[in-house]
Amino acid sequence: MVATPIGNLRDFSLRGIETLNESDLILCEDTRKAKVLLKEFNIKTKCKSFHEFTNQKTMEKYISYLKKGKCIALISDAGTPLISDPGYEIVKRAKEEKIQVNPIPGPSSVISALVASGLKINKFIFDGFPPRKSNELESYLEKFLFEKRTLVLFESPRRIKKLAQVSLKIFGEKRRVCLAKDISKLHQKFFTGTLKSLLNQMHKDMNLEKGEIVFLIEGTKEKAVIDEINLEILVKSLKGELPLRKISKIASKISNKTSKEIYDTFKEK
Repeated sequence: MVATPIGNLRDFSLRGIETLNESDLILCEDTRKAKVLLKEFNIKTKCKSFHEFTNQKTMEKYISYLKKGKCIALISDAGTPLISDPGYEIVKRAKEEKIQVNPIPGPSSVISALVASGLKINKFIFDGFPPRKSNELESYLEKFLFEKRTLVLFESPRRIKKLAQVSLKIFGEKRRVCLAKDISKLHQKFFTGTLKSLLNQMHKDMNLEKGEIVFLIEGTKEKAVIDEINLEILVKSLKGELPLRKISKIASKISNKTSKEIYDTFKEK
């Protein structure tokens, strides 16, 4: 599994180049894009396509090839293979057949965007591409309303403004985000700020809606708060199953009240 440059070709590791040269076969998403890279580094290894539409029979042919002791290198169009790219199935099959799978580390747009974002990234989650339809996108983002970890998404230039607009609707104008475009390329740009300031900047700079985009939404310190009526329903529902002190501790995590306040409120009820 060989990571390839996401922009600047000088990011390609010596080990990555060496591995592609020494492999018996290279599998890639798009042979046309792969051959540009291979030509740049004078890599002569034969290249075959491997993508989401590759059938099971072809994949088993490659597994058989590996079982004979041959070496296959898998690359994506750019970056680290399998991150929102095909390849999982062949790695799974190789593992089932006790075939050694080696990662050759290198460029990753997810990690690069995180470390240069200026957002809090001690914990984060990556969720690939969000839904395209507006109603589905709203429901999808609502799931992350009280997410404490920074959310990392991929998005196309055609839909990035809609993602920012719906994010503003769901998270509010003060939520901090980062739009990272064309990482390591000539026109690389990072914009970090609130959702409101991002949309204002997008009106001024159309280039923010072009290129390869990683979109990050910082996690929140806020927690979902249950109202008084639902708090009472929750406590009464659990009373037959758990001691009140334990129920109070659980309920305090989603209430503005402390566990002691909840206990005192319901101990006589």
